[in-house]
Amino acid sequence: MDIDNAYSRRYGTGGPRVSLDPGVRLRRLREALNEPALTFRSRVRSRRVITYVRTMPGVDPAPLQELLRAEAKRRGWEVRAWQELVDWCGPRAPQASDQWRKARKMLHEGFADGVLVLDRSHISRDDAEYEVELRFVHQRMCFTALVHPESAAA
Repeated sequence: MDIDNAYSRRYGTGGPRVSLDPGVRLRRLREALNEPALTFRSRVRSRRVITYVRTMPGVDPAPLQELLRAEAKRRGWEVRAWQELVDWCGPRAPQASDQWRKARKMLHEGFADGVLVLDRSHISRDDAEYEVELRFVHQRMCFTALVHPESAAA
């Protein structure tokens, strides 16, 4: 018994715990949720993705959309013109954004296999809201792809 106690005092996990950076935790969560959707590969067609940009009113989204189109092409994904969505609403909850709700609907109805955004701030800056959207996309067997991962954007 004393030997066991000495061992657990020396090698045990009773020491201080280091909390994980929220960006790293969300990146790992997104990657784990994306895994089922990204491991399946169709032999019939390439993956179809929605590109989504959230910007402020009056700001031209064309450069961001072009960057997302190039990233999708680099990854071998297909983007159709009607799947390029832009919200000019600025920072707000995802469910309050018309085009994000349209993206959710397209994912739910099977018109796309995933959504591609520049970074997580285009979906939500709030960790809890962002996680809800990641889980919604995952439940539709779809994926959420970011050009700049969470830990890099934080």
